Amino acid sequence: MKVALVNFTSGGVSGSGRHVALLRKGLVENGVGVNIVDFANTWHLDFPMLRAPSFTLGALAKTVNVDIIHLHNPKLAGIALSRPSRCIVTVHGGMIEFSLKYGALGKASAQVMLTLMRAAGAVTSVMKSEAERNGWAWIPNMTDLEAIREIEPADESVILFVGRNDPVKNYPLFRRVVKMLGRRYRAFGVEEVASWERVISYMKSAEALMITSIWEGMPSVLLEAWASGCPVIAPKIPAFTPFKEALILADHDPDSYVEAYQQLETLRDSVTSRGLELVKRFDYRVVTRQYIRLYEIVLTLS
Repeated sequence: MKVALVNFTSGGVSGSGRHVALLRKGLVENGVGVNIVDFANTWHLDFPMLRAPSFTLGALAKTVNVDIIHLHNPKLAGIALSRPSRCIVTVHGGMIEFSLKYGALGKASAQVMLTLMRAAGAVTSVMKSEAERNGWAWIPNMTDLEAIREIEPADESVILFVGRNDPVKNYPLFRRVVKMLGRRYRAFGVEEVASWERVISYMKSAEALMITSIWEGMPSVLLEAWASGCPVIAPKIPAFTPFKEALILADHDPDSYVEAYQQLETLRDSVTSRGLELVKRFDYRVVTRQYIRLYEIVLTLS
């Protein structure tokens, strides 16, 4: 079996890029051939409005001689029309994110993507409620437990923010909260850039990871924090409420986050131990086998 993993990035700091890199690792370990199709090796025009459509054209030329085309961004769903029965689309965030970021235009674009995705042999989501709502398969996000275990903790303990500078991540709320608390913090991805290994080292020594997003799918940073024994304060949105026993949940206002932080002393042990138990289900070796089973089903039905 040969699979093309198609995404704008592979590896790096983005959640979907990290997912693709780990999936590639797991597939290769299981004897599956892999072609990576990303910005680094595929023709595209480097202009904001033209990147996705031009990359789609470039990717078409690189997905001809494979058994499965696995797309990791719904913006690339047009590729599914080339070989519908052999194409899988994975949604990492959620279609509602386009509306939250771009309003009416984003909502209209999401409808076009959904229409194109219906041509695919299968659609999956890393977020269980999103999969159930749309009738898709749920295959969760993943992390590398062994790699995380090998990283030493940093030598300072701070409140962490980890994410790109995007309105959906709601960084201004984080800044208001840490200012109210008067605590030291690090904002990786916004105020400073750090390697994945450095982020994990800070998770291992952190007071807490604070997630303030208005929307998430199943973020990599959640799994990485669990695997690092780092308590997580997160908003009461569908991505996190199913895991409430392994989190400290807050409403989207500074006072609620301050109150959640004040619960750390009493809840730290319970939420971190539950997180360490849960994350075993999401090691890349376990999740890769779920994708391989899906590939086999798609090949059988095509």
